[in-house]
Amino acid sequence: MLMLAFESSARPASVALVKDGRLISQYSQCSALTHSRTLLPMAEDLLKNAELSIADVDLFAVAHGPGSFTGVRIGVSTVKGLAWASNKPCVGVSTLEAMAWHGVAAGGLICPVMDARRQRRGDVRGARRGQDRLRARHGAGARA
Repeated sequence: MLMLAFESSARPASVALVKDGRLISQYSQCSALTHSRTLLPMAEDLLKNAELSIADVDLFAVAHGPGSFTGVRIGVSTVKGLAWASNKPCVGVSTLEAMAWHGVAAGGLICPVMDARRQRRGDVRGARRGQDRLRARHGAGARA
């Protein structure tokens, strides 16, 4: 199964191509341009460099937050548009859970933390222990 995945919930934008659970290629960019101007060109370049097209994609994925409200809306709208136009399924993924998977092999407690950009620490946090599902907590005043 070929999946095209989008991350736009933070300042950097990313697009990745995954086949049968293995990363084929990825493209990440942190520029002054908005995600509405970068996501689709990034996906187009990624597919072109892999000698693939949208027609080859079986599934679209998108990070659905927590994160920048506008960034999440841009990513979700992009994926829903691609999925609808190509009659392919799409799926949302927790930004914190995706961050936590990077540390699963190390074991122990994994605590992905995002800057909520509100001059408060710990507004958004989550934890993952072993193979337990990620639990995210949101709220002002949470301690990091």
